[in-house]
Amino acid sequence: MQIREIFEKDIERSLKGVIKVAQTDEDNIYQELDEYVVTRELQKHFSKFYENYQKGIDGITDKMGVWISGFFGSGKSHFLKILSYLLENKPVNGKRAIDFF
Repeated sequence: MQIREIFEKDIERSLKGVIKVAQTDEDNIYQELDEYVVTRELQKHFSKFYENYQKGIDGITDKMGVWISGFFGSGKSHFLKILSYLLENKPVNGKRAIDFF
């Protein structure tokens, strides 16, 4: 058995090294959603966002924005792009964004 055989996905598949806003074709979006790994830290940030987002929907806050901060290369843009997919929740190659999580 070779090491590559223990992985679920092909380890030689093409991966995007940099996430770009303009990459909007369905195959690219599908791969971004499929490859995104939600760590415990990210789970906290998603939960905090949705908790505050719900307050805006319920009308119990006047705070209308969010601030995403972090060091260069820490994943701010990637987090925001995934968040936008989840909020839109449109079907991507027959699967809704939320179903990836």
